[in-house]
Amino acid sequence: MQEPQAGNGFPSVPLFRLFLDDVMLLLFAGVAIYAVSYLVWGIMGISSVPPFPEEPKQQIQQGVGRS
Repeated sequence: MQEPQAGNGFPSVPLFRLFLDDVMLLLFAGVAIYAVSYLVWGIMGISSVPPFPEEPKQQIQQGVGRS
């Protein structure tokens, strides 16, 4: 059985196969996914830190002003 052909006579290649055959595209996708996941993880970690309490903040500001 023959593969389906495009209008120009060449066999049509699925898009996913083209993606898997391109080594540089795979390298870029791997690095990009890794970087984005760590970026999101870092943002989630920073956003989960509780805010600094107001009383010690005022004490620090007053102490710096006295020097």
